[in-house]
Amino acid sequence: MELKKLADKAHESVLFTAPHLEKDLARFFREWSGEVEALAKRTKESGIKRIFWVGSGNSWTNLYSGHYVLNKFSAMPSQFYQAYEFIWQDPKGVDSDSLVILASFSGNTEDTVAALRFAKEKGAHTVAIVSKKDSLMGKEADVVIDYGSNALYIIPLAASYLFSLELARLSGATVQKTIDELKSMPALLGKLYRESEARSKKLAEEYKDCNLFYLLSSGPLFGLGYKFCVTVFMENMRVHASFIDTPEFRHGPAEMLDREDPVMVFLVGTDESREMSERVIKTAQDNGASVVLFDAAEYGLKDPLLAPFVLMVPLQWFAVYSALLRGITDLDQRVLMGRGKMAKGDQVTWP
Repeated sequence: MELKKLADKAHESVLFTAPHLEKDLARFFREWSGEVEALAKRTKESGIKRIFWVGSGNSWTNLYSGHYVLNKFSAMPSQFYQAYEFIWQDPKGVDSDSLVILASFSGNTEDTVAALRFAKEKGAHTVAIVSKKDSLMGKEADVVIDYGSNALYIIPLAASYLFSLELARLSGATVQKTIDELKSMPALLGKLYRESEARSKKLAEEYKDCNLFYLLSSGPLFGLGYKFCVTVFMENMRVHASFIDTPEFRHGPAEMLDREDPVMVFLVGTDESREMSERVIKTAQDNGASVVLFDAAEYGLKDPLLAPFVLMVPLQWFAVYSALLRGITDLDQRVLMGRGKMAKGDQVTWP
């Protein structure tokens, strides 16, 4: 089947969310903005002293931004954990004075279900961000944001941003312009979906024979970089990939340029991390690496904090075409995940 027909068919995939983001994110803001803002207000007024963000895989990375924003604009202590590490570390601050926010697309992810139950045993207040309320986490959390969409990265990301920004605003931070731009994001994502396909397709064709990508990002884009490396490049394109925090490339990984000419994918923001990104890109180019650049400055964004929203769309186009060009025509099929091979526990369905 020719590539264009495969790409058209891919629009039916759960993975390929970009075609629906404008509509689904707009609906989320209409239906859930008031609830999320009220949750932030209750959190402030109830005397919560600590916030923990907990998830696994994709649903770990979209919570990172809530943690990042909260630390940037608020004095509220915030910690960010992968689900089993949260349990194993057993943080002493998890108690009745803490709020634990967890995310899982299915609501039945083994790791995150266990973390939710652990938090409840400790007496913490819990919030679950899930696609469906009729799930283990949807049934067991104190507060449920059941967003009813396949936009498993963007909508939990928006919920995390909105909660943290509103909590910061209530504490006196000047973030209303960021909140306003966040709520205007659906139209921009729709525009990017329509305009970014051609370049991403060209990049996918150029690197269709590459089986190892290094993906580098930092600042507000740290979570998006980790997501695409681990839960898209490796999971959906099924290639080797390694994520590196951009400044950390100088602390060891750069030495491999002496003998290797890697393909390096950079996610570059317009925030304080930009200057370092440009330095590392120059080092890579000067030493023979092939550089693939996704730059937030090219996509009409005003607030640097919102870069993950805009770069997700061209990255997803790149991943879809890359998978199709590798003969992966069913983007939702998994070999190991979701088949009961790696999950353990009653009713858990993932991984």
